[in-house]
Amino acid sequence: LRIKLKIRLLRLTILKTSYNILTLLLKLITNFLNVIKKKVRSNKD
Repeated sequence: LRIKLKIRLLRLTILKTSYNILTLLLKLITNFLNVIKKKVRSNKD
């Protein structure tokens, strides 16, 4: 029983960390895209 609980906890923590990493990556990508868009706009001017 204890081992199963530990495995469940491990899975939960892994899920949480992976989710956090994914959200961070998404934020970075969106920021990067925004910067590129701004550069393109400034170049057009």
